[in-house]
Amino acid sequence: MRNFILEGKKIARPVLFTTCLLTLLTCILSCTLYREYTIHFELDPWEIGTEFLSLLFPLFVTVPICWQLYYERRDHFLTYTLPRISRRRYLTAKWGACAAAAFIIIMIPYFVSALFALYVRAPQKLWPLPVGYAHVFLDLYAETPVLYALLLSIWKGLMGILTMTLGFVLALYGSNIFVILTGPFIYVILENFFWAVLGMPGLRFVTAFEPGSLSASAVHAVSFVAGPVLMCIVMGAAAFYYQKVKKCSIYQV
Repeated sequence: MRNFILEGKKIARPVLFTTCLLTLLTCILSCTLYREYTIHFELDPWEIGTEFLSLLFPLFVTVPICWQLYYERRDHFLTYTLPRISRRRYLTAKWGACAAAAFIIIMIPYFVSALFALYVRAPQKLWPLPVGYAHVFLDLYAETPVLYALLLSIWKGLMGILTMTLGFVLALYGSNIFVILTGPFIYVILENFFWAVLGMPGLRFVTAFEPGSLSASAVHAVSFVAGPVLMCIVMGAAAFYYQKVKKCSIYQV
């Protein structure tokens, strides 16, 4: 626990800044951007105001967090920790602090902006549902919007942890900070394009992160699993490539 707290303090400032900035921005957009749209449910302004996060979230969970591990490797700080703490304990504590930070960066702005969209924004007329309207988990979305927002925010926080872990793996072995900090974002973009070309957008990682981005008929149980599983495979492949092919070491001497 002590190591976890110490590692958390190292990235506290950029994480706090990013969380506050995203919370402020999503709250403002959720209370203003919807005015040009036709809304059918009280939570629609929240989905409209947070759309930009579905594209940029890999940057927000990587840039404020993974840079610190990169500089610890570059400056050989990791090597200096070897006489004091085991490799596994140190890296586990560091990943735990980074995971908590990634969860906070995603979960808090999403949930707080949902509360603003429900209780702070100016009321607007709700239009009748068009024929054939569908939404993922429609009953939950319409009848208990706070619970829907809470559960989805927690889920997105978990997806943020997974995305950050990809950047964490790159930071453990990579030497190019640009690749480390933008790698998860580039991966999500390329994976999104790959599944779109194959005509299977329901398998994208973005769909798992934001199931409301597609019609309810295009989202199924596999949509919540395919993207995360593929990202885990890519992480394993990246670690294997760095270790076995490039012969990179985490602890540089």
